[in-house]
Amino acid sequence: MLFFSRDLTIEEKNIYLEALAFILNIGTSKTEAKKEYMEAQMAEIGLSKKDVRSAKKVKTPEELAKDIKGIGDIKVKRFILREMILLALADHELTDDEIQTIYRIGTQSGLKEEKIGDLFLWAAKGIEWQIEGTQLVEENI
Repeated sequence: MLFFSRDLTIEEKNIYLEALAFILNIGTSKTEAKKEYMEAQMAEIGLSKKDVRSAKKVKTPEELAKDIKGIGDIKVKRFILREMILLALADHELTDDEIQTIYRIGTQSGLKEEKIGDLFLWAAKGIEWQIEGTQLVEENI
């Protein structure tokens, strides 16, 4: 994670955590691993348990988009969306539902379609890079 995340306000950090929790919970249930991941993210961005707002659970993409839209700094909005894409890609797969949901959140929060597309292209390059690295190791030469 970038050092940038430590400079976020407490409110921005909370929205960031909401965004990650939203992605983690698309079509899945709570697990201990998810809880541990979220706690690690809190520590990474320097957010204490007392700073976390009262367990607000974002239920819809529109609710999350509204929260992100309220952030004044466009770079913070982009950072949050990028991290959502990375988390969705953690299993090396990005479903159409995940793409559409993240895209909708991005556009509704005020990001330009072109920039959202750039973030997805950047993520795709990362997957290609990982696949090529695996092939280099596993080739029978």
